[in-house]
Amino acid sequence: MTKVAIVGIGCRFPGADNVDEFWQVLKNGENHVIEVPANRWNLEAFYDEDPTTPGKTNVRRAGFVKEYDYWDYKFFGINEFESLRMDPQHKFILDSTYMALESAGITRKEIKGSNTGVYIGIMNSDYSTNFAESFGDFDNHTITGTNNSIVSSRVNYTFDLHGPSMTIDTACSSSLMAIHHAHQAIITGECDMCIAGGVNALLKPDNFIQLSKAGMVSPTGQCQAFSENADGYARGEGCGIVILKSYEKALEDNDPIWATVSTASNHDGHTVSPITTPSMQQQIELLNIVFKRFDVDPQSIDYIEAHGTGTKAGDPVEVKAL
Repeated sequence: MTKVAIVGIGCRFPGADNVDEFWQVLKNGENHVIEVPANRWNLEAFYDEDPTTPGKTNVRRAGFVKEYDYWDYKFFGINEFESLRMDPQHKFILDSTYMALESAGITRKEIKGSNTGVYIGIMNSDYSTNFAESFGDFDNHTITGTNNSIVSSRVNYTFDLHGPSMTIDTACSSSLMAIHHAHQAIITGECDMCIAGGVNALLKPDNFIQLSKAGMVSPTGQCQAFSENADGYARGEGCGIVILKSYEKALEDNDPIWATVSTASNHDGHTVSPITTPSMQQQIELLNIVFKRFDVDPQSIDYIEAHGTGTKAGDPVEVKAL
């Protein structure tokens, strides 16, 4: 089976505006979880230490990208009026895509008109609610600037890419599913190259309130995965993009190769209940699918990056499955 290689990486994360800075964050063990900044929302107006209080969240901290609202729209050929109506997630994606192409040594001229696919994972749309209170704020750029379906198409449009374009929402797994579909497109020959990844922006308290009610987020703002102190996950924003090619094509083009990837996907169905409960049985099944399909010896694995929800419902299931 065709091997798929990562030939470029671009990102914006809390404390890091590019992959080199992100490496330093990891290397130094830096923690960029902070109290909700005043330019996002009024924290005190929506906070209560009791998660059952109506309309309140018991979370004060999260990971935020600095200067999220600063953007060089002219660099991408976008006018000021359209830029003002664009969700920051669209902007994160364009910035990270450009950085990923740059790290791969691929120019805009090279990919113009190419059979390059774009697969973007996105699950939130905080920005669109800015326009929910006043119909008078709508203009001709609102629909394209706030719609999640456009986030992938904007990449195709900006870089003139003619492969498939897909925005994917599968909640926590959205970016992984985007990479899975891109991986499949390379293997089947549907695309010569793919741009894939995910994006998130935290602009409103709405989801914090809902997640607090569900007991899914940590009131400390720290994800203490696989610990007896696990009390939920910490929310964060940012964007990560990878450029995928077949391994053979990457070698032929003398591309930098960061890694090769193999992916598979399944679902829990009704093996567990309620719908948010993870299934140990299906996690084991998925691992076995990967081992068999890609001829992987489980004994050769020396590192696993887990979901690590930091919850008493998710962590034990994942550990036992592994």
